[in-house]
Amino acid sequence: MRAEASFSRGRSLLEALKFQEAREQLREATALYPDFDEARALLAWSEYFVGDFGAATITFKTVLRRQPNWPGLYDGLGWSRFRLGRYHLARAAFQLAVDRKPDYVDALNGLGSAQFELGQYELALPHLEKALSGSPRPLIGCALTETVALRAKLGWNLYHLGRHREALATFRRAGDAAPDSPQIQEGIAWCLVKLGQKEAAKSVFQRALLLGPASPTVLDGIQKASR
Repeated sequence: MRAEASFSRGRSLLEALKFQEAREQLREATALYPDFDEARALLAWSEYFVGDFGAATITFKTVLRRQPNWPGLYDGLGWSRFRLGRYHLARAAFQLAVDRKPDYVDALNGLGSAQFELGQYELALPHLEKALSGSPRPLIGCALTETVALRAKLGWNLYHLGRHREALATFRRAGDAAPDSPQIQEGIAWCLVKLGQKEAAKSVFQRALLLGPASPTVLDGIQKASR
């Protein structure tokens, strides 16, 4: 009963975005009842959200030994590995989540994101598109503006595939929702460069500079647009 009470408090704190307090309660629940898999799974997420990705990785793997069919555990393991820069391992975990739940939006986003970071743009594209079609449901691995961030990521993926007109349309749609994002403005500008619209690109690069700190890639873009 004490473990259940700690679990209940921890879950409520996690839902209230009080991650450190949630972690403490969920640690207590698992200490009182080591086989409490639901509590240990939420403990892993609380570790993830406080930025302790190494601990989260270990905790997710521990629960998976007992619950190998829970897709959310693979999703959490994937995001923990992703934040540690272990993209190959993250890709494998996300794939296992999608294998168990093909319409799992957060895992599709993670799988496409890992493939993107690995330069596997053709493979990433359908996963990012499918994840975007399932938004705006919350994506655990993303910020509150997850749909905009995902659309921007799709834009960069299309850009790297050389599909610059589609990328431009995607960035512009993301920009409609987040007009003050320097990263999105930069994406628009680079697409314009590739499409030969250098004067327009220069103007958008300059807007990106006004919106955020001087990015080396933006400065490089201004030089290319000025030639």
